[in-house]
Amino acid sequence: MANLSKKPNRLVHEKSPYLLQHAHNPVDWFPWGNEAFEKAEKEDKIILLSIGYSTCHWCHVMERESFEDVSTAELLNRDFVCIKLDREERPDIDKIYMDALHAMGTQGGWPLNMFLTPKREPILGGTYFPPENRYGKKSFKEVLRLVSEAWKHQKEELLQAASELTIYLNDNERKTDPTTIPNSLTIKENFKRYVEVYDKEFFGFKTNSINKFPPSMALSFLLDYYLIEKDNRALEMAFNTAYAMKSGGIYDQIGGGICRYSTDHEWLVPHFEKMLYDNALFVETLANLYQITGESFFLDTLDEIITYVERDMRLAPGGIASAEDADSEGEEGKFYLWKETEILSHISDSEVLGFWNVTEEGNFENKNILHVYWQGKNPFQDGIQWKPGFKERLQKAKVTLLNVRNKRIRPLRDDKVLTSWNALWMRALLKSYDATENITYLEQTKRIYQFLLQHLIKEDGTVLRRYRDGEAKNLGTLPDYAEFVWVSLRLFQETGEASYYKTASLLFETIQKKFSSNMGPYFEASDENVDLIVRTIEGYDGVEPSGNSTMLHIIYFLHTLGYSKYSLEKKANEIFSYFFPEMSKNSLSYPSMISALQKFQSASKEVIVVYRNQSEETIQRIYKNLRKILIPGFVWLVLEETVAQSLEEELEILKERNAGNGIRYYVCQNFRCELPTETWEETFALIQK
Repeated sequence: MANLSKKPNRLVHEKSPYLLQHAHNPVDWFPWGNEAFEKAEKEDKIILLSIGYSTCHWCHVMERESFEDVSTAELLNRDFVCIKLDREERPDIDKIYMDALHAMGTQGGWPLNMFLTPKREPILGGTYFPPENRYGKKSFKEVLRLVSEAWKHQKEELLQAASELTIYLNDNERKTDPTTIPNSLTIKENFKRYVEVYDKEFFGFKTNSINKFPPSMALSFLLDYYLIEKDNRALEMAFNTAYAMKSGGIYDQIGGGICRYSTDHEWLVPHFEKMLYDNALFVETLANLYQITGESFFLDTLDEIITYVERDMRLAPGGIASAEDADSEGEEGKFYLWKETEILSHISDSEVLGFWNVTEEGNFENKNILHVYWQGKNPFQDGIQWKPGFKERLQKAKVTLLNVRNKRIRPLRDDKVLTSWNALWMRALLKSYDATENITYLEQTKRIYQFLLQHLIKEDGTVLRRYRDGEAKNLGTLPDYAEFVWVSLRLFQETGEASYYKTASLLFETIQKKFSSNMGPYFEASDENVDLIVRTIEGYDGVEPSGNSTMLHIIYFLHTLGYSKYSLEKKANEIFSYFFPEMSKNSLSYPSMISALQKFQSASKEVIVVYRNQSEETIQRIYKNLRKILIPGFVWLVLEETVAQSLEEELEILKERNAGNGIRYYVCQNFRCELPTETWEETFALIQK
């Protein structure tokens, strides 16, 4: 970490926790911006663009080894213009140079260190560079010398290569046949691939030779597939994988919350950082599982994670922090590890110690990562069994150890508020509300929503990405816009309040104006981003759903309601057509997009309830009934008559809908509506038909 006794550089004026970590390096860092670009042009120097994020372990390592080293800093300051960038603040920039690194044939990761021409075109790059030759890598100093010498003696060749690579990156335009779109066969093939890579021993999916990442979006796809196809294999894979994730060391058994990934296939040894998006996507999956199975294990886990986020990640102004670091006191995982003697001084229950596999020798550097052992079991088939009274004893032990752990030095918390990540968390809370009817989850969603609306959403429909320490900054990316639109529509559905719809409609129109491309899908960055050498298009569902995937879910919802301002079916087909090659070859990387495809490929069903002068109890009973219907793509609204009438010009399904004698239900399927009914029993019969 930065030594505050040293002279600060320009980064000291930034708000990003990652940039502030480097604010006392001897490197003459610039933030991304014109000052750095102009200096590189004027002095004819290569730019070193170093990208990372505040909770990145290897970013910390490279800082200690190289960026805090005076001799390395002298080389950097003499021969380069050095820029530090927080990838979480500017994912649009990170995406360009990560694509460039991949185009060079190098595996990506962070820190990402890229050498650029003064015009920001990529020359050469890599991830972590050691201070000395090791790991089969040249030392960072040697790389700096080689690049500097090449710039002096082979500048024209470097400029030509960088220009050609930039042209390659900019070549997003490709002809797509709008009649060639994925279909139900694409969905079935995707399911078969999950069956093939399913780990029957430790659960999850073997898509990586070493690590296992939380596959929450994949589990959501499988649960939708189960509901449509009634294939128990899909439910079993989702059930067992969620169980394993909660039971493994990747899950914080004491404080709740899931870590970034497991460094083994047994879910045992995690990379200890906790990211908001991982926990949001996992909670959404847990809520789905609880709705489908009624298994209290998933309800308990869901509640634990929401409690963790409220306790440790909620910020006083109203938003949710981005992440917690893996490191504390300079050691990865130190905050989470336990010696047997330390636990024994507080917990004497031998069954609890056995449940968490506490031993004298430990399982990680002579300490214990608490976890539950399940090898040889199949929880889906066998059920999740608890001895009478054991859950209560386990909970008591958790509270005791949490109090002990709270006295330790905590890992750094990255307290910036990111729009898309907060919207993902709100999505998870609303899904949890659907599953549990716990009004607290709805109230938490509204609180976060109002914070974002106040600080990051402008009245003209512009979305900003980051808020920290009183400052909102950086134009929102497509995921920022899309996730906020989606959560606005979900709040409209859950409350019947037109203001949420109006906000969603305004931002949806802004997306059409600022993010549309001639190729069909949406650009990742707004047309107002003038500091990019390329506007990329993304469909890959990586650590969070891609903006184009979320847009497809939004388009389905609005199209089903008869949104009248744009030809949404045409737009959906264009997006699916564009990504059809990738979805066919590498479908496991597009789980959210294929989940959207499942909705479009299934028969649509809509229920519109219009009421007048009804008691709150009556309306809440209707909401409860509708939330229990587990049909992927099922769209419903419960609207007071005047609200329905105010929106009928934009949502054609609301035209000429009235409350009759006080309440009417309108059931439609595939854009054909039945005669209105006046009781839930009649309505439910039509839904089931």
